[in-house]
Amino acid sequence: MAVQQVPSYLGRAVCLIAFLLLFHSGYSTFEHLSYLKAIDGHESGLPQDIMIELLAAVGLFGLGIVLVADDFKEILMETEMAKQSIESLDARPSFYGFNHRGRVVFRNVK
Repeated sequence: MAVQQVPSYLGRAVCLIAFLLLFHSGYSTFEHLSYLKAIDGHESGLPQDIMIELLAAVGLFGLGIVLVADDFKEILMETEMAKQSIESLDARPSFYGFNHRGRVVFRNVK
């Protein structure tokens, strides 16, 4: 059985900060584009501070996800199968067939 880890509150806080930064950069982009529309200006890109904020948010999201993520599972099937009992392996509800031909065969029988 796998050992349960305590959730990383630091990772969750970093993800929350990254989300707030991402939201703020989106709001700043909207404000910048509405300002350009109001003055009939044409610019080929976003200001540098919005781009830096956006890249910082993406980087912080990456760091937060790494801090929150659980340990990797083994790829090999043998290690996962060794953790299960024979009773759990033998019970396969996906192979139960409830939609069979019985009602078609015995349709006229009363």
